[in-house]
Amino acid sequence: MRIQGCLRSMLVALAVATSALAAPACSKSPEITAESIDDNWALTEQHEPGSVVMTVAPDGQVKVLVKDRDGKPIEEGVSGTVTLKAPGKGGAPTTVELVPEPKSGGVLTAKLPALEDDLTEVGYEFKAKGSELKGVLHVPRGGTRELEENAKNGQDIKLDGTKGPNGGVLQIVGDDVIEIVADKETGDVRVYVLDLNLKPVPIGEREIKLGITRGGGSEVIVLAPGPDRLYFTGKLTVKVNPTKITVVVKDGGHTNVVLCGYRPRSVIVVGPSAPVLGILVATTWAVKVVARPTVVVHDDDDDDGRVIIVRKGKGKGKHKWRHKH
Repeated sequence: MRIQGCLRSMLVALAVATSALAAPACSKSPEITAESIDDNWALTEQHEPGSVVMTVAPDGQVKVLVKDRDGKPIEEGVSGTVTLKAPGKGGAPTTVELVPEPKSGGVLTAKLPALEDDLTEVGYEFKAKGSELKGVLHVPRGGTRELEENAKNGQDIKLDGTKGPNGGVLQIVGDDVIEIVADKETGDVRVYVLDLNLKPVPIGEREIKLGITRGGGSEVIVLAPGPDRLYFTGKLTVKVNPTKITVVVKDGGHTNVVLCGYRPRSVIVVGPSAPVLGILVATTWAVKVVARPTVVVHDDDDDDGRVIIVRKGKGKGKHKWRHKH
């Protein structure tokens, strides 16, 4: 009997210990909260009724926080879905409902398929305090983190307000500076690769696609090489200046993806009040393409604060941007 009593005491003690170990797991803190989501590679889109803070991970994990006009997290009464539309797959989009993350201060989560393409369209539709918030993100395989990191890499070089030789929008993508421009009459799009003097050079073996977002819709345009590989060409389905352009440039086994004009941790204005990217211009395509890339030799003792480009290769226009402080 004494042995049985000892066994019962041991079993009770073991059960108590097991319960004590399990208790912290039940009260586990959320991975991301309303206070920390901005520090976890999230993009913020500002709508009229409020803002959407969203992070998309490579494995398809989505975390969202909706804020009111005053920037305060809305902790209750938010519902909605996120939809993944993979380009060129031919299948139906995947739509998943968001669920609240307990003890997170208003963060909602959803699990989409993993990001397998170099550019994937992720749309969202939310309802909060009687208002609807709809939008689209074009994200690379690395998710929103990759967009944030690529924005950091190019933030020292200022091209804001500078127009390209054809009057289009300029953007640095990896080691390239490109011009995005479209004919406002036909909707024909061209993308040029530019040299040190912002003159077009041959595109080499690059590949480029654009994720276009505008009021009322979005699209992904896979551009084709133009004659003699002097530029890329494509066509807008709607002749309206976009509010967002996400650019993919592949070259030499490397892929770079950037959101045009985006700075790390900045707010992206969307909706009717969003500023547009003026790529639609009246053009005659009269700008000539330089036959060979420029070679610039940089003297490290020169401290004039200029932006330096170093080019090499036959017709590829490979180069490196550096901003000296």
